[in-house]
This record gives sequence, structure tokens and C-alpha cells, in this order.
Amino acid sequence: MRSLLFLFAVTLSLWGGVADFEKFVQAEVDDETPPSASFAILKGDKIIYESSFGFNDANQTQETSIESVYHVYSLSKILAATLAMQLIDEGYFSLDDPIQKYLPRFRAQYDGEDVNITVLNLLNHSSGISDRSSEVRPLTDDTYFEYAKAHGIEIVEYVDLPYKPGSEAKYSSAEYIVMSRLIEKATGRDFGNLVRERILIPSKMERSGFTYSEEMAKDEVYGTMKMFSMVGIAMRMFMDSANKDHWDGTTLWLKQFDIGWLAAGGLVAPVHDMALFLSAYHSNLLLNEETKKVLLETPTVHVDSWMAPQEEIDFGIGWYHIHDKGEFYYQHQGLGPGFRTMIRIYPEYDLSYVILTSQTETDIDSWGDKLIDAIKGGLL
Repeated sequence: MRSLLFLFAVTLSLWGGVADFEKFVQAEVDDETPPSASFAILKGDKIIYESSFGFNDANQTQETSIESVYHVYSLSKILAATLAMQLIDEGYFSLDDPIQKYLPRFRAQYDGEDVNITVLNLLNHSSGISDRSSEVRPLTDDTYFEYAKAHGIEIVEYVDLPYKPGSEAKYSSAEYIVMSRLIEKATGRDFGNLVRERILIPSKMERSGFTYSEEMAKDEVYGTMKMFSMVGIAMRMFMDSANKDHWDGTTLWLKQFDIGWLAAGGLVAPVHDMALFLSAYHSNLLLNEETKKVLLETPTVHVDSWMAPQEEIDFGIGWYHIHDKGEFYYQHQGLGPGFRTMIRIYPEYDLSYVILTSQTETDIDSWGDKLIDAIKGGLL
């Protein structure tokens, strides 16, 4: 009873601070920048606030709810890193293992010399493997390797790295694709099934997956891209025309589609399920305290990016470690055609939140800053 009263008191206090953020979100949604948005806030492992705005579709026939399904894109990497740490804890492989131990065809060179890339290098983006999937794929994917040989497709002997593994970090989705293939080799299991059994089911993420179920499809959010934007223009160039639905004058609406690169960005989920994941993560349901400490405290690699909006960024296992405006937080974002998403954890305040939006161009960093200011205004 005391815990329920405490939760009620926290939620009541929070509402006063978050009201301004909700007004901001409502104004953005009214202007369809983006057409829909959802967010959830946790104190410790307790979900204390959830809210959704706007409509799932261009015709505004279905209001967005906390159960409406978005592409969360690279937030999938947090689930992949969590799975990897579970398997490390169980002895399937270690952070220091060279990936060649499980993917023997893979070779990498730096400055003309063969080098090893470790599991840790993949997880903290310090391997040097860029998003050149055409190079990496035949070296790590057995099925594609046989296909390439049979069809005379050129296969490189090694990947030429721009820096020595571990010396610096650059974000790359290819690293998590390679990580998923290593996991499949080490376990003899399908990556998607492992995530479902070890992450989604224990977390009670019943409306999440790597493809749309019939129930999910009934309440899906359709992604959008603005006609005049640098990000939108770039992504439209690579977007399959079969996934494009229609223009409404300024905005491109997308059809339902699935992502093949599961570990890097394939998850579709509602905000409520992502909040359930955070709850399970914080309660040590998915990782024990010791393993989570390894995940969070293994030395990070600095990111030297003048374009980043934050003051100091390092890559850890799965999470970005960020210092900005006198605050420290863990973060990951998702960005892809039609959607922009974010998870942040503030360990000092024992607070975390997830934001999902249905537009590529959403300034998600600004949204995240506004939300923590609102939360602090209500609670701290």
C-alpha cells in the first residue's frame, strides 16, 4: 500500500511539470511535425507516466495510443547488447574474444597488417567496420557467401579498417549485424527468436517484434518524411519505392514495411512495451547486477564529433555515455525512414524515459532536453 501511495504521489507531482512538455508536443503534432508522438517516464523500475498524441494515419481515422506500434530503429541495439551480455554471462563467448573465433572467414587489416576485432569492439562501435555491408556480408553470412560464389559476385579477402580497433569509435549499424551473426554461430540459434525468448517475453512486450503481427498491424503508426529537409531527401534516395504510400503536399507517408537487419534496427514496438523493457532492465530481470555493472562500467571509447549537439560523448556497450549541460545520462536514439526515437537514463535521479515519433526529421535531442527539464520541474 505504501508503494502505491508513493507512486501516486510521484505521478501527481510529475504531472505539474510535464504539462508544459505535453503542450509542446501537442503543438508539434497539430502542425504534423510529427503527426504522432508517444512518451513514457519511469522512476526506477516503475512506469509513472505514459502519454500519446496525434493520429497513426494521414486520414486521421485512428488516434495514436500507448499501444500504437512504431519502428524504433536503433533502439533495437540496446536489446541486442542486452542479449549479448546475457550470453557472455552464460559463457557462450566473452568481450575479449576475437570475432574470427566464431566467424572464421572474416579478416580485417589496418595499415597493411592483419588485426583482431573483439566482441567488445562491435558492442562499443570501436571496430572500424563501417556500414559497407557489401564488404562485410560475404565474410560473415554463410548463406550469402554461397550465393555470391555461385553467381560470380566478387568477395573481398578482408575489410580494410580506417583505424586500429579500440583506438576510436564511429557509429556503425554493420557492427551490430555482425554481432547478431556471431551470436547465431555461438548459440546455434536464430537471433530474432533469441530476442523474443530472452527479452520480449520476460519483459511482457506482447505487442513487439521484428515483423508486424495481425494485432500490431491494426494499430500501426505510419511513418512520415518532410519533402524539404536534408535528412528526408537523403533517406528518400535509398527508400524502396514499394514502401512509399503518398504525398499530401509537404509530407511523404510510408506504407508498412519490415527491416531485415534485426539487431541494428528491426524492432517494431509501442511506447508501452519499450517502457516495459526499461522496467525489466532496471529491475535486473534481464541482467543481474554484476553483469549490468560490466555493461555500464566497461571503459568507454571517446567519440570525436564536432557535429554532435552534446558536449561530451563516449560509446559504451550498447549505450552512449553523455555529459551535457552539467548532466550525465545514458542514451540511444533511433533514426530511419519515417521515425525518430530516443531512450535516456539519468542515473543520478533514477529516472528514465522513452520518446517515439513518426517523422524522420524530429529534433529528438531537443525533445529529450525539454522532457528532462519538465520532469525535474515536477519532481526534483
